[in-house]
Amino acid sequence: MMNKDISELMPASKSAELILACGGRSTRMGGENKLLSLISGKPCIYRACEPFCDFPEIKRIIISSPAELFDTYKTALSGIEKPILFVSSGETRQQSVTNAVKAATEDIIMIHDGARPLVSHCEIRASLDDAFEYGSSIVSTPMAETIRFSDGEKSFSPDRSKYYLIKTPQSFSRRLYLYALENSTGDYTDDAQLLDSVGITPHLTMGSRNNIKITVSEDLKMAEGLLGSGNIRIGHGYDVHKLVPDRKLILGGVEIPYDLGLLGHSDADVLTHALMDSLLGAAALGDIGKLFPDTDDRYKGANSIELLKEVCRVLKDNGYQIVNTDITVIAQKPKLAPYILTMREVLADAMDIDISCVSVKATTEEGLGFTGTGEGISAHAVSLIRG
Repeated sequence: MMNKDISELMPASKSAELILACGGRSTRMGGENKLLSLISGKPCIYRACEPFCDFPEIKRIIISSPAELFDTYKTALSGIEKPILFVSSGETRQQSVTNAVKAATEDIIMIHDGARPLVSHCEIRASLDDAFEYGSSIVSTPMAETIRFSDGEKSFSPDRSKYYLIKTPQSFSRRLYLYALENSTGDYTDDAQLLDSVGITPHLTMGSRNNIKITVSEDLKMAEGLLGSGNIRIGHGYDVHKLVPDRKLILGGVEIPYDLGLLGHSDADVLTHALMDSLLGAAALGDIGKLFPDTDDRYKGANSIELLKEVCRVLKDNGYQIVNTDITVIAQKPKLAPYILTMREVLADAMDIDISCVSVKATTEEGLGFTGTGEGISAHAVSLIRG
């Protein structure tokens, strides 16, 4: 719950900066700098930053690290497109984060461990949204295993339903965080503890158990394995349109020479419509009828490829990446084989993914049903996305 006395400290916008805490010495890694350890070919610190770059609200990355590692980390982060500012870390985590917070200028700060390379887009989106709504967001997961307390004298198992594992990012209104710093005298290993110390209850945002922190060498192997799976979601889409005279036949954004075309409010690109529904379905974001209602004249005769680009923007804004899609068009006529490669190219360009991730197939219905008699064309699509 938002404390009443922090209303004036709430963020004015979702404009944010990422603070990456990289001041650790990797003492439990046998002297190896864990932030430079490769995970599926990329340094850990790169993977910790990379997902945040897909969010336009995040304007800059502030790296808090030992000054002697600035050049090393700058090289490791080569390819990161966001502006990066380096600040010197302190003797403790709290001091390191404080140095970065004082260099920040945006309304929201998102504090993330450089040793957490598997943060998901969904966690970032949820944390950013919650920080805007509540002033703070602590990504966490419910305790899944039995825990036990022991101080050498007493030993018991508390009710795990009331315990959470705290992760990052931890996101805050920058003004709220500065207020906590000004009114606290302690030094904390966790930013939620800082808010606790001044009587502010941070908001818990549910995260993923895959968002592990690299602490010991075995964690690198776990990260490699988890990276291969990720938060994969699947969606199915189906659409059908009637064939009529005096309409262009558009499939996958390609005009097909034919004496009939598909009837619909937009260009009636049945292939692209099925694809869009599969993408929206995978993200549980409704369907194209909800996003582009046929009662809205803005979409009359609309180019479905432009609508597909809008669907992809919606997915990206909600923290999803397209993995691949497989589409089957069912049409007795015309023959579509000569146009399939062009369709794949157009769709891949619209979705900003490699053409190898786009499959388009065509089949007939052996003369059966409305598609078999040439009354219409239908399409099925299955898509995978990653959160």
